[in-house]
Amino acid sequence: MEVSIQNKAIRPLLKRIGLDEREIEVYLALLSMKTARAAQIAKASKQSRSHTYLILEDLKEKGLVSEIERGSVMHFVAEPPERLLSYLKNREQELRSLESLVEGAVPFLSSLTPKLVGQPRVTVLHGLEGIKHVYRDVFTQKFVAFFNPKVDLDAFGGNITTILLGENPQLHGKDLLVDNEAARKHIAEVPQSPEYEIRLLPKHITFEADIIIFENEIVLFTFADEPTIIRIENPQLADAFRALHKVFWEMSKKPSHAS
Repeated sequence: MEVSIQNKAIRPLLKRIGLDEREIEVYLALLSMKTARAAQIAKASKQSRSHTYLILEDLKEKGLVSEIERGSVMHFVAEPPERLLSYLKNREQELRSLESLVEGAVPFLSSLTPKLVGQPRVTVLHGLEGIKHVYRDVFTQKFVAFFNPKVDLDAFGGNITTILLGENPQLHGKDLLVDNEAARKHIAEVPQSPEYEIRLLPKHITFEADIIIFENEIVLFTFADEPTIIRIENPQLADAFRALHKVFWEMSKKPSHAS
């Protein structure tokens, strides 16, 4: 039973590390054989032989596969699984080196997008990884939010704030929480400060989404079916939602331990 659960979980993990679906199938097939010819790997992974060669080349570049010649026939070898850690560290270093380059390019790329004066700019993203990217944007800003921690707990398997920022995250905003057990867990895990305050909404107010307002944007997160993020950029609408947040803030209560 435990092996079955682990086998089911390994593919999403490898995908998060950076392997695509075909690379995952080829890598796992070769890992189970340790050494094999391309034709054998193609059959085991249910890929065409031509695609398998290309995939093996990609895996070689990632350091997860090597090749040896046996009697004039090329064989491919799965490197020890510990190489996944080296690959992950290499990706982290590469992303760090790219960060400053991207920061330098942002002003130029932003200048290519014409401003829509007075007209809301609406964008839609899908998937949990997209939601994480937006949360990272929000957590660097001053914000106000309507937040149901239970929805995020069910979606991510933990507190999204500590998942992204680690222990004792430093936030700058005001969170209105749906009053439930997950909210009390959030209060215990994310310390309040003069920069970050929490209040519990009245018991009869509940919803299955999150709404965050920061700068000139409103971001709506929904998790039913396909996780979806809707971003609305418009200063008038952002101010209207801030005013609505202020009304609910005044009618909500501080958590008991903060009273």
